[in-house]
Amino acid sequence: MAVALLEPRPEDTSLLGGMRSDLQVFAQQLESTYLTLSPQEAAVTLVEVEQLSNLVDHLQTVVARAAEDHQLATVDALDPYKNTADYLRAKIGISRSEANRRLRLGHDVLPEVPGPGAALVPALGVLAEATKVGALSSRAATIIRNSVHRVSTVATGRELDAMEEHLVRQAVESDEDVLRALAQRWEDIIDQDGTEPTEKTLRARQGVFLRGRRHGLHFMEIGATDEQYEHLITVMNTATNPRTQGTVSAPDEPTREQNLLDGLVSACRIALTGDGLPATGGHRPQVMVTINYRDLLKDLADSGHDGHSVFAQQISARSIRKLACDADILPLVLGGKGQVLDIGRTQRLFPPHLRRALVARDKGCAFPDCTTPATWCEAHHIIPWAAGGTTNISDGVLLCTRHHHQIHEGNWTVESVNGIPWFRPPKYLDPQRTPRRNRYWQVEQAIHNHLARSDTGTSSNASRSTRTHIGTDAGTDAGAGTHTAPP
Repeated sequence: MAVALLEPRPEDTSLLGGMRSDLQVFAQQLESTYLTLSPQEAAVTLVEVEQLSNLVDHLQTVVARAAEDHQLATVDALDPYKNTADYLRAKIGISRSEANRRLRLGHDVLPEVPGPGAALVPALGVLAEATKVGALSSRAATIIRNSVHRVSTVATGRELDAMEEHLVRQAVESDEDVLRALAQRWEDIIDQDGTEPTEKTLRARQGVFLRGRRHGLHFMEIGATDEQYEHLITVMNTATNPRTQGTVSAPDEPTREQNLLDGLVSACRIALTGDGLPATGGHRPQVMVTINYRDLLKDLADSGHDGHSVFAQQISARSIRKLACDADILPLVLGGKGQVLDIGRTQRLFPPHLRRALVARDKGCAFPDCTTPATWCEAHHIIPWAAGGTTNISDGVLLCTRHHHQIHEGNWTVESVNGIPWFRPPKYLDPQRTPRRNRYWQVEQAIHNHLARSDTGTSSNASRSTRTHIGTDAGTDAGAGTHTAPP
């Protein structure tokens, strides 16, 4: 379909020129007076400038798409350019990769037929709504867009819906580093097995490769399958767990890499001092398979939804089957909202069976944005024992050492809602103290909740072709761009 060139109206040009002039004046004033601002005023200005930047990001995406739809590469140049990316590179001085990034994003967050009365909605409607209101940067939007596309060939439409909603909420609430980690976790869980290595690949890359001795050190390279890696990392991590080490660091403290090696060597020494090296010697890997209560009642054959090793690594279903042949299987039943059904007796400290239940529910440090695995976490009483708290699942939460101290300092608070821990940030970070939850460890539950809402007809995204707004994970999470209390 041919698209006519836009004809800028005088008022549009005047508006943009006036905005630019106003921003220049504001920038000059801020440069000379920012030290006179109060800390609160500086914090507000910081946030508002970033939100304005997000809107400019979206405008850049829109005009890049406009350049493509209006075929400016061929009609707005004496010498036609090969494509729109080359035109943008020459016209506004951005790199070809940046031009392509804006164009790809524009295809997913803008309707296929833009303009008033357009019948079609963007391919990624939830992401489109968030970018349109400046809730996240185009960098964050690109992380989400690329991640969704990478798994689009192996995921169902409803899984992609859930992934998009979950990642948008994360992008609105936290930083891009955490978003990247969560996006990678989604990819790992949706495409658990990945590409099956061929026999040729195994022959060429699996094994221990001795790389020689240099500078007094022997170098080895290991190529291991998932299950082999799980055995190795379980052994090595015994020497890196910060819960078993002092909290005071020293300049000559061993590095994590040195501790990993020490853990592996120590395990070898223990094996060599025993009577032999049978498969039954030592502590076997632990596989924790969680099952939703509703699926348990249905007695589904494929009800093992996710597998987590001792160190809370998401591993493939193929690897789980192999590990399960010689592993400690720990079955747990989850309630409808992901809470572990109470299995405990009451006592001051969390016994092993309750700690395992906390691991099954929280999977790692439950503090928002933390990716510390469960093995390195401590069980914390949400209501202190001295204040009448009880030792049960609802009153417990896994926290790493750093965030455990942070909760005790009192700026952040944690509460249990329907057996799920929710955290409220201090007012200096969020004046509304909007409840938050760690999304990194809750990907499988997000998928389950989305599918359940779709099955009951309550999903805001009944199909990918009808999504037009930022959804809320009803009964589980606060919606992106909103301030909603937890359920």
